[in-house]
Amino acid sequence: MPYSLVGTVDAKHVSLELRQGDRVVGRAPDSGICLDHRSVSRRHALIAVEGARVTVTDLGSRNGTKVDGVRITGPTEARDGAEIAFADVVLRLIEQGTTETKGYALNGSAVVSSVIPASEALAPLAERRKSRDLFRVLADAGQFLVSERPLDAVYEGVLDLVERAVHSDRIVLLSTGAGDHEPSVLASRVREGTGLGERLVLSTTMVHQVLNEGASLLTADAQQDPRFSGHESVISQGTRAAMAAPLFDNRQTIGLLYADTTDPASQYGPDELRTFTVLANLIAVKITQARLAQAEEERKRLERELGAAREILSHILPEGVEGAAGYEVCVSHTPCTEVGGDLYDVRHLDDGRSVVMAGDVAGKGLGAAVLVSSIVPVAEVLLRGQGDLVSVVTSLNRQVWASTDPVRYATLFMGVLDRASGRLDYVNAGHNAPILLAPDAPPRELGATGMPVGMLEDAPFSAASVQLEPGSVLAVFSDGITEALGADESFYGEDRLRRVLAASTALPADGMVAHVVEDLRSFTSGAEQSDDILLLVVRRSPRAA
Repeated sequence: MPYSLVGTVDAKHVSLELRQGDRVVGRAPDSGICLDHRSVSRRHALIAVEGARVTVTDLGSRNGTKVDGVRITGPTEARDGAEIAFADVVLRLIEQGTTETKGYALNGSAVVSSVIPASEALAPLAERRKSRDLFRVLADAGQFLVSERPLDAVYEGVLDLVERAVHSDRIVLLSTGAGDHEPSVLASRVREGTGLGERLVLSTTMVHQVLNEGASLLTADAQQDPRFSGHESVISQGTRAAMAAPLFDNRQTIGLLYADTTDPASQYGPDELRTFTVLANLIAVKITQARLAQAEEERKRLERELGAAREILSHILPEGVEGAAGYEVCVSHTPCTEVGGDLYDVRHLDDGRSVVMAGDVAGKGLGAAVLVSSIVPVAEVLLRGQGDLVSVVTSLNRQVWASTDPVRYATLFMGVLDRASGRLDYVNAGHNAPILLAPDAPPRELGATGMPVGMLEDAPFSAASVQLEPGSVLAVFSDGITEALGADESFYGEDRLRRVLAASTALPADGMVAHVVEDLRSFTSGAEQSDDILLLVVRRSPRAA
């Protein structure tokens, strides 16, 4: 079966025929399929056609290749209708000669007897100034374009506008969504008394031609065309004429506009189709504007919610932590989004103990921040009511498990430090093993003593103890540090973190934190942060000489 790649490149519709064999897709002029777009690599991908099978292979391109939204590397089969993205250029694989039909929540059938490319239909208006109807349509459309209304009202306004511009018994507005192989109905209208059903059946060939090639289609008189005598729905419903035009917003095709009539006196011709196409263009611009306005309102709403979440977290997570007699404490916390999923707290109790807590909630963003906002205060309440550290973490685990879904959990390190003796009792619930640096001793890791909280209702936990001798340093961190990627795609890693910490133990706690942060920044070379970063350092002062 012959195939084509169809779509839009820099606002220009393209239809690229695929022949049997292998063809390189790229920006280079000598490519088998040349896509002159800045996001496409010179040798971007390979398309192989073997009989009816089409495979796509990425050739190590800079911006990647996707098939139906999934990034690929090795040979990947693409089926009829598949969406293939070469970087920012998205094309659809179309098997030529497809004749199937697709139902769209109405009844009837549209067949094609005339085709006008969108470029011709949207030719300069000066060439068709004799068309008074066109300028009447444009006048109505001008009022429609400048009006401010919500998106649902825009769709109803489209139906009103088309009804005034074109005599029709049925109007349907179809929209393509990202990754959808078939459009969906945004709005429709059937004139009362026509007897037309509630299902529209369109040829998939026609749909693909309108959406992928940007062609406007016309059935001048379906009843008299012998080619369509076998289409019972056309004959039984008395469909006389039908038109379909791409909703092209001057950047991409976002759907199609369809209209038909059963009135023998209202046959459509090329002038009506041109008017219909211009109208579809203006409608597409308005829909895109309304969608952008809606997205902007949603962005502002989300920004307000994130602002409220930041305000709440600012009262839960201290901006800075203070040391106590004989101990220095410093923390560095950098969320990768507006609100983060890392948590920490240091509380010095009046009985001579200090509570040190750090954790990492699964996920990022607002959902993770909500769980952070519940874990920290609940843990503090439990600590005041229960002296046993294992009991505190066990109760906290059950609370998180009961109040979240199975994919929400948190790693957690909770320690209670006796400041006089330096004894640290701790529970490590699946968190990155904190590093203990003691004078004249190799670095020691405080490994897990249980699984993350919220993962199982009756998860077992145990406690362990270590000694913070004078001059010792405890560093608690999140995987945003160890899993940070460098320019060579390697991880920062725990070995490097240990070396940097060990080389700075003579510095005060804030100096050690600053040293790690600067080394991490140098390692990532300014790359975009992909996870929340947390480093908490507790340093016991050396003995006086």
